[in-house]
Amino acid sequence: MSRLDVPTIRQAYPVASVAAGAGVKLRPVAGELAGCCPFHADRSPSFYVFGAGERWHCFGCGASGDVLDFVQRAYSVTMREAAERLCGGNLPLIDAPKVDARGERNNSYALEIIRDSAPIDGTPAEGYLRSRGITFALPPALRFARLKPPKDSGVLVANGPGLLPALVAVVSGPDSAPAGIQRIYLTSDGRKAASADGKVKFSLGFVRGGAIRLGPVLDHGLVLSGSVEDGLSLLEMGAPSVWAAPGEGTVKGMHLPELVRSVVIGGDGDAEGRRHAEAAATAIVSGGRETRIIYPGGSAKDFNDELREVPA
Repeated sequence: MSRLDVPTIRQAYPVASVAAGAGVKLRPVAGELAGCCPFHADRSPSFYVFGAGERWHCFGCGASGDVLDFVQRAYSVTMREAAERLCGGNLPLIDAPKVDARGERNNSYALEIIRDSAPIDGTPAEGYLRSRGITFALPPALRFARLKPPKDSGVLVANGPGLLPALVAVVSGPDSAPAGIQRIYLTSDGRKAASADGKVKFSLGFVRGGAIRLGPVLDHGLVLSGSVEDGLSLLEMGAPSVWAAPGEGTVKGMHLPELVRSVVIGGDGDAEGRRHAEAAATAIVSGGRETRIIYPGGSAKDFNDELREVPA
């Protein structure tokens, strides 16, 4: 059996051409090509082609690889069969999963909340962040609204269905446009709202791959965090710019523009936080970027605890 010449195949069959031929509609976004992923129900879009057309990655489902990986996944074939299909031009259109109506409704609601939200200055949301030790002018990605608690949530059980103050963090998609939100439910005096299960943070919309942009994009030194509070704390402690994910586990899927060549991951100091930080570093390094991880000093669990000198 002849040996596959993988480098030659990669050069001869750019991912963009193969994906487009299979039905993926690609368009330029921030110097790359992007489209809706053919491997999961995607509206964002989350599927990106980079590396001179030889690599692809989906920031929604996490799938990635070269042109052979694309064909293998798209048509459920072996690597050799993928090579044969490429060379023979046997690549029919892919029947991509459909985006469900509920996801569309949630996204529309998230964008409506952003439109109806108010600047954060002078609101319980600002009070909440000031109580966490944040002193500088707050970024425009953080806003304020009065919202009903999410259905079937501990916040609803503890407070009833009436409107509650909420910090609204705008999650920007890979194209930098608003794609969703994270809501932090609060009291009128700027404390976390009561919750039957302790959870007061809820995402809404197409937030996978997105970021709460607390500062500008940087080619080197951009810090990635798993929460708004930690991201602001890192800025308070001197970080040049921070993008926060709506949860530690989603840092690994954050889309970074081509401009970004190196990042710093600010992880929590506990075992779970370290696992998430290491997973994020692995994912980002696989995309060809330099990455290092920092953790809170001393016995602090997270960077906000370190800022406020709260022990674990």
